[in-house]
Amino acid sequence: MHTQPLDLTRLWGEGWALTLAPRAPAFCLDAMAAGEITPLPDGLAAFAHRSPFDGPPVLVAAAALDERWSVVVESEAQTGWVGTHPDVLETLAAPDAPACTAYSDPNKVQVVFREYQAPVGGLEPRTNRRWGHFGDRTRQALREAGFPDGYATAEHPVPAAPSEGALALLAAQAVTRTELRAEHLQGPWLGGLTAKPYPTTH
Repeated sequence: MHTQPLDLTRLWGEGWALTLAPRAPAFCLDAMAAGEITPLPDGLAAFAHRSPFDGPPVLVAAAALDERWSVVVESEAQTGWVGTHPDVLETLAAPDAPACTAYSDPNKVQVVFREYQAPVGGLEPRTNRRWGHFGDRTRQALREAGFPDGYATAEHPVPAAPSEGALALLAAQAVTRTELRAEHLQGPWLGGLTAKPYPTTH
């Protein structure tokens, strides 16, 4: 897990959310309340045809990382990031693997995750401020990826990364023990529109 992560800020700017889940792409989209799930032959290029001012419903797209794991991408947050919903994360988590969403707003980059049948946990990757539930396996995985156990300091810094978005992806990959590579972003995806409302409580 010490390879340099993709720089999602360079790829997508300041507004995006990416979910890693131990479920099939269609299952992930269904959990995110996407209707009329269809192939996206051009993959994430489908986002370029939508305006951020379109409003809900918003487009979510999913693809397989391997035979078990999937990645889901959102690039519109008019109603909030669907992948940050506690109930979505709960549905996507498996008994032996958490579901995790890294997201970037203009003023905030965070990682939230949910271990199976456990409360939501989260962290700010730059400061390593943490909240919620962190199981032993998650703490160890983050430690192995270079994140300190407490707040980041000069003596105990977070890993070096080209942007906070890249650092968020590094943390998400550590939590899930998966890796998102550039080739995963190419080729066909599945997609659908969702108007799932943002949760009123976290």
